[in-house]
Amino acid sequence: MNRFSFSSLRVRLMLLVLLAVIPALVLILYTASEDRQREKTKVQQNAIQLARLVSGHQERLIEEGRHLLIGLARLPELRSLNPNACCKLFADLLKQYPRYANLGAVDPDGNIFCSAVPMNRPINIGNLPGIKRTIQTRDFTVGVYQIGLIVRKPVLSLNYPVLDSSGRLQAVVYAMLDLTWFNQFADDAKLPPDSTLTLIDRNGTILVRHPNPEKWVGKSISETPLFKTIVYQQIEGTTEGADVDGVSRLYAFAPLPGVRKADAYLTIGIPTKVVFAEVNRIFTHNLTFLGLVAVFVLIAAWVGSNLFILRPVKALVKTTKQLSAGDLSARSRLTYGQGEIGQLARAFDEMAEELARHEAERNEQRRQYGRARNGIDVLLKLHLTSSTAFLKMERLHH
Repeated sequence: MNRFSFSSLRVRLMLLVLLAVIPALVLILYTASEDRQREKTKVQQNAIQLARLVSGHQERLIEEGRHLLIGLARLPELRSLNPNACCKLFADLLKQYPRYANLGAVDPDGNIFCSAVPMNRPINIGNLPGIKRTIQTRDFTVGVYQIGLIVRKPVLSLNYPVLDSSGRLQAVVYAMLDLTWFNQFADDAKLPPDSTLTLIDRNGTILVRHPNPEKWVGKSISETPLFKTIVYQQIEGTTEGADVDGVSRLYAFAPLPGVRKADAYLTIGIPTKVVFAEVNRIFTHNLTFLGLVAVFVLIAAWVGSNLFILRPVKALVKTTKQLSAGDLSARSRLTYGQGEIGQLARAFDEMAEELARHEAERNEQRRQYGRARNGIDVLLKLHLTSSTAFLKMERLHH
């Protein structure tokens, strides 16, 4: 267990290696974050440009519709208020103008008396904002984005007054611009997989949706964060969030021309997984590469620490224990080099040799001291012997 202690040289070396990897990891994370932000900005800018392009195209269609209505208002079949002749003429014209879902006209009370698409029952549309404004202003107006009452598809009503020679309102001629052209635009734009193009009215109702229009048209997104952001800004912008289908996307949105500035909005959503696919791939590649390098360095540090640090240190520890046990002949037997451990081994062995030399000198001194003491002891014994003999002679003499 000691080998994994924080006091272990090997563990400390591993920690140093990991600390050395941290700056590289931070750099990879920072670079990935910058790349994601840059890619996000680029995609949102492209999407907003696309939304502007659609809005501009819609404005051109409205202008073309205005010119068409000016021409229709001068037709005698319409000015005569003859329903049969007008319906037949408009039905023929509708075949030549497929961008419109219907062509028709209403009397000053809003009752439809002419329609290129046959009606099953009488219909009054005098309460529609575009028709009402044209009746009031005697001028061209753009209606609201809606699901048509007759054609049952998303349309935008373009309206123009029909006046008699005295300037009195005879009728209002209208052209229902077919908004399903947005689907064709989405196909031509070649949006990334799972991207969406959605047209919503001012109440949050989906009028056009690509793809899968049959699944979403007519549904409301008024409670979604996306719609709340759009309503709050009421200008073109970008945002990010989950769509009604649960997919996280980057959105660009722009208002479309209508009765009011914010009558309808076009949103283009690009899945975040598509937007960041390349960034995530590079990030994963870099992170994997760093991980492999870190593992390799850790293995190298583990092996290298054992070979170049721990083994010499263990040899020195072993020699130290032998010396402390009294074996002054113990040596590290390490190869001396220019490195710190080599110098330490040299100094350690020189110290051991010095200790052995001092011990040998002390032993020699002890031996010399022993011989000298033995000589003194012999002399003392001789002296005592001679002294005893002398005393005996003295006694005999007396």
